Amino acid sequence: MNIKEFSKKIGVPVSTISKALGDYKDVNAKTKKRIIELAKKHNYAPNIYAKTLASGITFSVGLVLPLSYSYEQKITLIDFIENIHSNLNSLNIPVIMLFAKNKKEEIEAFEKLIKHHKVRLVLLNDTKRKDERIDYLDKNNVQYITWGRCNKNEKNYSWIDEDIEHSNLLALKFILSKGHSDIGYIDSYAKNNYYFLRKHYFLKILQSNNVKINKKYFANGYIENRLKTKDIIKKLLLNNPKLTVLLISSHAFAMSAVEACRELNLSIGKNISIISFDSNILSSLAPFLTVVRQPHKEINRHFINLIQSKINNLDKNFNYLYKSKLVDNGSVIEI
Repeated sequence: MNIKEFSKKIGVPVSTISKALGDYKDVNAKTKKRIIELAKKHNYAPNIYAKTLASGITFSVGLVLPLSYSYEQKITLIDFIENIHSNLNSLNIPVIMLFAKNKKEEIEAFEKLIKHHKVRLVLLNDTKRKDERIDYLDKNNVQYITWGRCNKNEKNYSWIDEDIEHSNLLALKFILSKGHSDIGYIDSYAKNNYYFLRKHYFLKILQSNNVKINKKYFANGYIENRLKTKDIIKKLLLNNPKLTVLLISSHAFAMSAVEACRELNLSIGKNISIISFDSNILSSLAPFLTVVRQPHKEINRHFINLIQSKINNLDKNFNYLYKSKLVDNGSVIEI
């Protein structure tokens, strides 16, 4: 349905519909609300290409894909790309993707997206505590949506993220209910904000439950090096025989933990317990692991909605905090 057909169906002039859905100030709030409700009812969405031709502004979405990702990250990324392309293309929103081998190439790719392809909205993931990409985009007044919050005031940009405190509570309440107190934690050397928040809430919850924090029970993995991470986890287990359970901060390290246990002849769910945070990857790679899993379909749906909202209202910020669920597959035993 085009805007003329929609106008005829609801009996409202095309100009008023266009202004209402574009959030112009010269249309009152009551009229805007009514038109938005009717648009949803009749499944009408404004054609982004038409808006581009009328305004001379490109409404394409841009993203830069790192080539240094681990196998698990690449699987997640492929799903992310498929979702973005299929959904945004169906909404007539063009997606421009560039690749980068390192940080320098990432910034160069963003410059190309902005200056050559004229994108007005950039999508970011794996946000860092100090993120050069965000500094660059802010400096150039380019709007963006981050998958995962960054180290900024949450009201000052658009984002979608997991309720990390809720996820940690799910995992630790489950672990403690099984009688475990010697808990190993696999963190990351990466400076992502996700890992910082994950560890922050892990420590906070242990303290609130009067569980002793043993620094020897912590180890850092390398996202880009699965074998090195496996050896680090093996060393952790060998040096700390009292450990009864491992909490894995990300699915990116879960398979390294599984391989470490196999090489040490530790049976998961019998000799050692493992629970991992997951973005829907381990259901196929390691279906025997108990996980705190993200709501995959819900995330995709809301991420697309965020992109649409941001395109239609570039001066406004939107966010969505989703909650994960615990899936008990028997890899955490009661002691």
